[in-house]
Amino acid sequence: MPSAVSVDNISAAEFADWLGRYPSCIEAISQSKPAKSGQKTLAELDRYRYGEAVDAFGSGKKASMTLDDVKTLVEWKLRHGKFRPTLMKLVSSNEPDTAKETVQKATKLYRDKSDVSGALGILTQLKGIGPATASLLLAVHDAENVIFFADEAFYWLCCGGSKAPIKYNLKEYIDLNERGQAISKRLGVKAVDVERVAFVLMRQQTETVSAIGRGKPDSEISASNTKQQPAKRKIPADNSDIHVSSARRDDEMHSFSSPDPIPLHHRFAVLKERLTSGNESSLATSWRQLLRDISDEIDIISHTGSQIIPTIDFADITKPACAAGFLTELRQRGVAVIRNVVPRDTALKWRKEAGDYVDQNSSYPKSFSTADDHKQLCELYWSPAQVEARAHQNILTAQKFAMGGMWKSKDPVAKVSTNFPITYADRIRTRTDSGRSNNSAPTTITSAHVDGGSVERWENDGYGRAGTYRDIFQGHWEEYDPWESSTRIGVTSDLYRGTGACSIFRMFQGMLALSHNDNSPSSSSPILRVCPMPKLATAYLLLRPFFSLCPKTGDWTFDSPQNSILHGAVPGHAQAANSALHPHLQLNRSLVAIPHLKPGDYVIWHPDLVYTTTTDDAVDSSSSVPYEPPHHMNISIKIEPDDDDDDNEDDKQRIIPPNNTSAELYLYLPACPLTQTNALYLSQQRKAFLQGFPAPDFGGGRKAESYHLNRPGAQGVSNTGGDGGLQAMGLLPWNEEDADFDAEREVLAIANAILFPDLYDML
Repeated sequence: MPSAVSVDNISAAEFADWLGRYPSCIEAISQSKPAKSGQKTLAELDRYRYGEAVDAFGSGKKASMTLDDVKTLVEWKLRHGKFRPTLMKLVSSNEPDTAKETVQKATKLYRDKSDVSGALGILTQLKGIGPATASLLLAVHDAENVIFFADEAFYWLCCGGSKAPIKYNLKEYIDLNERGQAISKRLGVKAVDVERVAFVLMRQQTETVSAIGRGKPDSEISASNTKQQPAKRKIPADNSDIHVSSARRDDEMHSFSSPDPIPLHHRFAVLKERLTSGNESSLATSWRQLLRDISDEIDIISHTGSQIIPTIDFADITKPACAAGFLTELRQRGVAVIRNVVPRDTALKWRKEAGDYVDQNSSYPKSFSTADDHKQLCELYWSPAQVEARAHQNILTAQKFAMGGMWKSKDPVAKVSTNFPITYADRIRTRTDSGRSNNSAPTTITSAHVDGGSVERWENDGYGRAGTYRDIFQGHWEEYDPWESSTRIGVTSDLYRGTGACSIFRMFQGMLALSHNDNSPSSSSPILRVCPMPKLATAYLLLRPFFSLCPKTGDWTFDSPQNSILHGAVPGHAQAANSALHPHLQLNRSLVAIPHLKPGDYVIWHPDLVYTTTTDDAVDSSSSVPYEPPHHMNISIKIEPDDDDDDNEDDKQRIIPPNNTSAELYLYLPACPLTQTNALYLSQQRKAFLQGFPAPDFGGGRKAESYHLNRPGAQGVSNTGGDGGLQAMGLLPWNEEDADFDAEREVLAIANAILFPDLYDML
């Protein structure tokens, strides 16, 4: 939320008024967060930072700063701003003499030549001292002209009061310092005062937002509501093997695409009877209405085609009028395209990096195709392109926009946050030349699938534990809200641990295009087709197993007794949808191609949406077994060279592994909120990232990318995404004070405790 007080328009009188509020602001924070035994309070540290330290080391002073002085300032920084659990230990590890000499050298350079950049460069040679902390040390030596790189100062001076991601690099600080000097000159004030005014303004803004977002007072929340829901199952501790089951198949999560119903264990018949008991009449009535509504909706979808899928430019998501219309359409359709989320040049750079990464590690080939050998999943998780894309601030911003704009919770204390997305490491999808044209004979059965498990949607220990689909099973599908988040927090969507079965709460599946494609209605083979009616299709898939066609009357009637068939659902596989088992979906009409994509476009769709990425979406009617893909299929990526660099042969072809077939390239980038279960998964994924193992949901125990050249580490995440990227990967704690409401603050505390158990014992 932008600040109501503009840095460009604030008057000297207004500035003085806000500056006068600083002492009471600090005192209030200090009292609300009392110091531990033996520690100084924030108020005491603040008096040192702005009083004693400036008096001792400011302009014209000859006293030399010691390591103890540095540590006291760092302690103030941690209490005053974001808490970083390892920072104090790193700073304390410096040799006292080295610290003193380094500070002396930096301040001498600054005082002799007014070289801010050079002084910061010297200070950052100390362990634990980055550009932000270095600016603090320098600001103490010249409070009039040097501003401390505080979050609040950066937000107000450089971001118009909005909380944009910060990378904490020298370039950002120089911009901040120049803006600080500009307002200092205009109003005749000190840099240190600009810093304090920014703090008060941004803190007031945060408190205002928190008050709006806060639910009932703590005293009014019952113990039953505040009790943390237990994790859905035990996840191994960090010192155990991240691959929970060696029985996971070494391929992607496939649906059991059979045109014939598959009888399951008798317990599923018992389950179906239990789900419908007492609601038989209302279910029959709701089923008839559902079929009528589906038929009408498919007529609209078929007539409109790809244009029914909403699109918005990334630059417009902050414009209320544009965003509101887009979100309304997304709510109805469950799928959308956000254009230009990353610049075209960045997308093409990532495309090249993906090819380079595989070329450099061609002795470790690992890719495989889907059934038609035209669209393939490359089983890579930690290439530079993937790691950078997941951390990129525009991707995270788009995810926050979509999740926060769509998903709401009817439970005011639900432990879920859309403001702090986490990464879910998935693979790369490619498409070869042969996949862009399809000359195979047409078939009569159209097939698609749904992510997030299959039989789990009916089982008590799956989605039943959270009551996700309760309204549908009680005969009131009209009341079902696909965008209600509190009923998905406790879901277990992978009871049978199929490889590729997503075990966390994804609010959106997502795919970033790194190349052009043709998804027009005339295309014989679009990369992605979707059934854009999330509410109706979900209700139909869940109710279909309870009804059968009566041969005599031609009507669909409620089965009594129920059988064990869950049409398209088999344990350990994704939910299948095909025209034989689900005729009312009319998949040949309701599946529409997503619009044409350009490099940098981001497609998102609801986790329950019916979709397909296969070439002809056909099922062999003679087959009753799931397709098992061949391994180590050779594909290649053709790199689009820059327009002004056509002679660079190295840019024209990168191979996965070597041959001469060109391919389109897409990165799977789901949007995931922060929850307890998601934080537990993130702790395992973090270990996989650091070791170069496949992401936990994709199992197998292989070392995979452990020895790959140029596999990025934590520094690569930081370089691209700064703090936001590091937090999304579980590499940096969240600041609980960044929460907008109490329940969100609890989520951050829970996640920090899971990922950084020693967080509160560092100081």
